[in-house]
Amino acid sequence: MVSETAHIPSTLGLVVMLAIIILLLSSAFNPSSAANTNTNTNRDALLCLKSRLHSPTGALATWNNVTSHDFCTWHGVKCTSRRSLVVALDMEGQGLAGEIPPCISNLTSLVRIHLPSNQLSGHIPAELGRLSGLRYLNLSFNTLSGTIPSSLAKLSDLSSLDLGSNGLSGEIPPLLGSSPALESIALPNNLLDGAIPLSLASSPSLRYLSLENNSIDGVIPAALFNSSTITEIHLMDNNLSGAIPPFTKFPSKLTYLDLTANSLTGPVPRSVANLSSLTTLYLGQNQLQGFIPDLGKLSGLQYLELSYNSLSGTVPPSIYNLSSLEFLGLANNNLRGALPSDMGNTLPNIQILMMPNNRFDGVIPTSLQNASRMTFIHLSNNSLTGVIPSFSSMPNLVYIMLYSNHLEAGDWTFFSSLANCTQLLKLNMGTNNLRGHLPANSIANLPKSLTTLALRSNNISGTIPLEIGNLSNLSMLYLDTNLFMGPIPPTLGQLHNLHVLSLSHNIFSGEIPPSIGSLDQLEELYLQDNQLSGSIPESLGSCQSLWALNLSCNTLGGSISGHVLGRLNQLSWLLDLSHNQLSGSVPPEVGSLLNLGSLNISHNNLTGRIPSTLGACVRLEALRVEGNLLQGSIPQSLANLKGIQVLDFSHNNLSGAIPEFLETFTSLQYLNMSFNNLEGPVPTGGVFGNTSGVFVQGNPHLCASVASEELPRCFASGSTKKHKFIIPLLIALSAIVALALILVFHIHRCLVIHVRSSVAAHQGCNHTKMMYQITETNILYTNRKPNKRTMRNDKACSPGWMYFNFLHGLPYSWRNGDTFI
Repeated sequence: MVSETAHIPSTLGLVVMLAIIILLLSSAFNPSSAANTNTNTNRDALLCLKSRLHSPTGALATWNNVTSHDFCTWHGVKCTSRRSLVVALDMEGQGLAGEIPPCISNLTSLVRIHLPSNQLSGHIPAELGRLSGLRYLNLSFNTLSGTIPSSLAKLSDLSSLDLGSNGLSGEIPPLLGSSPALESIALPNNLLDGAIPLSLASSPSLRYLSLENNSIDGVIPAALFNSSTITEIHLMDNNLSGAIPPFTKFPSKLTYLDLTANSLTGPVPRSVANLSSLTTLYLGQNQLQGFIPDLGKLSGLQYLELSYNSLSGTVPPSIYNLSSLEFLGLANNNLRGALPSDMGNTLPNIQILMMPNNRFDGVIPTSLQNASRMTFIHLSNNSLTGVIPSFSSMPNLVYIMLYSNHLEAGDWTFFSSLANCTQLLKLNMGTNNLRGHLPANSIANLPKSLTTLALRSNNISGTIPLEIGNLSNLSMLYLDTNLFMGPIPPTLGQLHNLHVLSLSHNIFSGEIPPSIGSLDQLEELYLQDNQLSGSIPESLGSCQSLWALNLSCNTLGGSISGHVLGRLNQLSWLLDLSHNQLSGSVPPEVGSLLNLGSLNISHNNLTGRIPSTLGACVRLEALRVEGNLLQGSIPQSLANLKGIQVLDFSHNNLSGAIPEFLETFTSLQYLNMSFNNLEGPVPTGGVFGNTSGVFVQGNPHLCASVASEELPRCFASGSTKKHKFIIPLLIALSAIVALALILVFHIHRCLVIHVRSSVAAHQGCNHTKMMYQITETNILYTNRKPNKRTMRNDKACSPGWMYFNFLHGLPYSWRNGDTFI
């Protein structure tokens, strides 16, 4: 029989065990025990985060010790419902500034970090790699710098990573795409370089990849285009090279492919045609060659961009049958052929048609007017012919660019049809074969929305209708290089939004209308090469936004108004009054043009001295005063013109010595001082060492250190006594010769002045049609005949010629081409 005392140890053990169980259970359900430790850790981590960040919008105002016991109610903080653990930080666009501290990793339960569009700076903390449960990380649109931490590759649950639009640099971590859950990675608009990691290219789960606008180089991994999950690939604006890999995985889920602006070579792979889900294909701005493949199977394709490559041949007919196509970009290739006659019927959804700078020929199909959704037509710089069709069925048109073809106006019906295009902003039909008169009623009915009207370089004749003044929103008007005649319409003064007015190279006559002075926003005014007369209107001084003014090659008379010049102190590119009949002195107010780059007052009847105030125009690159009656010495103040490249004082009555400061002008390339009364030795330093760029002939009192065909040798001071009888004789003979030359010169000058009034417009300023191509017009000077000029449309000049591009006022807004004015 067992004693009762034998049961005591056994009972005691059960009691102890039961107590332990109760203690454990109470700890598990007691918020003040183990769970309280996690709560304190989360609160402390949030307060640590706040200590490194600040927000002017008060986004962190609720993050304080007063409410620390209930941090799950803090702005942007989300917790689990039961255990009060922080699982999300969601504070987009809250103005957060500062650096993300490593203590953020103490929020060990974080699943989501969403902090885009703030002002976060510094490096991304590597400690983020400790957040093993993190599924979503978005730090885009901040100012973060440094490299992408390789520790992010350890986040095995990460499905979405967006670090775009920061200042991140270095290579993409090689294992960043190794997460089995990764579906989306966006790293655009950074400074990343190196190759695309193979882990990203071969990710079995990746659906979205954006690396655009970085400096990523190397070839595109073939595995990226053989993914069975990828739907969008954004690789534009990088340094990728090599051929586009073929697509071998079908069926493919790829809907969006953008490889624009890289250095890709070779052909467009034919396998692209098998990407049946593709809606967007952007391959522009590369170096692709060969033919465009047949893409007829891509029935859902909406955007096709192949511009700025070297593609050749004809466009496959199947492309014109893609009824879903909304954007077709084939610009700047070497494509040829005619546009299909039914193009407007087979592309019913087309909105943007970009096909300039190719070799397309034939007519513009009349069916195109059936594309009622069209907003942008750009067919410029091709070989299209025939009459321009009607646009009456395209009410949504915003841009019409048809310049540089061989198109005709017919009866100008197309112009009348534009009345229905109520959203039209830009119309450019320059450099075609448009003939006849502008219909006044059509001008009156053009949409008031129009901001640019360019009909330059055609054969349009007659007068400009007064109704042009109805286009109240017009900012650019190019009617130059036509056959317009009669007076410039005064109604142009009603175009108060006008920034550029170009009426040059026509046959306009009469005076410049004073109403031009009402154009207080006008920046560029080109009236050169017409038959305008009268004086320069005082009202022009009200155009105080002008920075380019060209009135050259007319028959304008009177004096140059100092009042006008004093008010046009914004002129910074060009002032050209050359080849007119202006008289009087050069006003000292010319010195107020402090930012002027080119001043040309040559070939007038100007008298007096060169004003010393010109020395204040320190940004001058070209100064031309030749062909006048100026006298006196060259002002010493011109020594301030350190950046001058072109100086022409020739054919005046200037006297005194050639200033020595010209030797110090390191930018000076062309100097013409010929046919004046200058005297003394010709300097030898600087530009004077360039015999092909300096002209001093026709100055009988100049001499050189070494005798030449044009200049005698200078006599050194302290010559030997044997010359004491010869020198006076030579002086006497020189005086006789000089008097004879002066007499001949003055007779010649009088004849020139007499003839100038009737033929000035035909001496280098004739009214023949000058075709401005995209290359600028250059004026060339030869060292044999420095006062003669010829016109060339070629940027490259042979040795011995001096050229400069802005002397005849090619509109500044056209100087880099006229693609999108």
